[in-house]
Amino acid sequence: MRTARCVPHTRAVATDKPANEKPRDLTKVIEKPPALLTCGERVATVPYYDGGVDRKVLINDAAREAIGSVNAKDFIALPTREDPALVHLRDVLESGWRRMEPQGSGHAGLWPELFDAGAELIKSQFKHLGDESCVEVLPGTGWLDPSLEDDAIDWVMRRPEGHVVSSKIHFATRLHRDPDSWTNPKTPQRPKDGWTDLAMPDRDRYQYRFVNIWIARSAIDPTGQVWQSPLVVCLPKDGGEREWKFEKRKISMDDSEAEKEYNVKGITLNPKTWIPGTNRLLRPLWQGSAEGNASGKGTSGDGFGGGEGELTAEEIAKFEFPELTSEDAHVFVTGPAMVFDSFDLWHGAARWEEDKSFTDELRRIDVKGRQPFHRARCSIEMRFRVRVDMKAEAATERWGPFASAVASGKFREDGLRDSEARYDLAEGVVAK
Repeated sequence: MRTARCVPHTRAVATDKPANEKPRDLTKVIEKPPALLTCGERVATVPYYDGGVDRKVLINDAAREAIGSVNAKDFIALPTREDPALVHLRDVLESGWRRMEPQGSGHAGLWPELFDAGAELIKSQFKHLGDESCVEVLPGTGWLDPSLEDDAIDWVMRRPEGHVVSSKIHFATRLHRDPDSWTNPKTPQRPKDGWTDLAMPDRDRYQYRFVNIWIARSAIDPTGQVWQSPLVVCLPKDGGEREWKFEKRKISMDDSEAEKEYNVKGITLNPKTWIPGTNRLLRPLWQGSAEGNASGKGTSGDGFGGGEGELTAEEIAKFEFPELTSEDAHVFVTGPAMVFDSFDLWHGAARWEEDKSFTDELRRIDVKGRQPFHRARCSIEMRFRVRVDMKAEAATERWGPFASAVASGKFREDGLRDSEARYDLAEGVVAK
């Protein structure tokens, strides 16, 4: 474990009043502001597929400087706490939280005022994509058929493990990118073939950037970060012109191994690939039946099989997904509020990994940090499409990597993106 580079910084506080002044009203408790730690980096265990790796994670102004230095301002922004658009979004979030908390997640239409406020934050952070005349922020990813739009997960609340209503999805705990991280080929929220035509119409004219807003709602520690499980984002390689190295994996199908690992039949659930037990509202992820096992199908509406047109074991076996290869060149950033391109940036929930003396110092500064409930991370994530009219005079001249990959056939007829692929972002295509 390594110690973060942080130095104490104490806020100024008022001096005692002159003796001849009237005594203060002792019914009003005035708390002395805690000392703060000025930090530029910390250390966290980052969740790669083959196991966690300790990485330096940039925070606060150091993270913002790194974003600018690697030409990533059209991929990610870390708004300051005082940003007016962020303040407004937090106000909207707080006003609707209790009403929406029982839902856990849902489509944008359930919480329109939240998405209106989120759109304003995106516009304020990504002005370099163009002005109001050529940039439009659309709620949700738009990757489902309109008849299934109520199944969309455009926003999701993430709570600590063990919460009575858990809305966490497994890949949130590992480095992933949307949408090529969806593990369950049967889930109604997973985009089906042809989804790019639904979500990205008129691609010759419009560039689409799929932007997430992530906001921590739980307590913030003295370094300005969440106490635990920080969401870390890996900055793009070569300003987005090249993919980081990753490995494509498939789901293996072996009844004996499945029975040994998870006591289910008909499909192998890799412990690093599938949720081992439950999903939202504690429903079984997959349940088979005696009749369905022979064909690789189940009968539960919450699982893979059990209905006309649902996937067979053979069809599931064709599904593949990428896993990022660990490299020392990866640069990670985090913050209590982030606006980032979730289709082009690898991200996942890490774990702070620092000397006990540093952790003790944080809990000395903020004594509530000794309480597990105070430290538990709670957050919300919202999904948007940013559509840029590339033929408008005020629009950016730079296409995004994902849009370039789709223009060259990826996610259409040519599968997923390729490891270490190169992109011509001026032309918006895969480089030859």
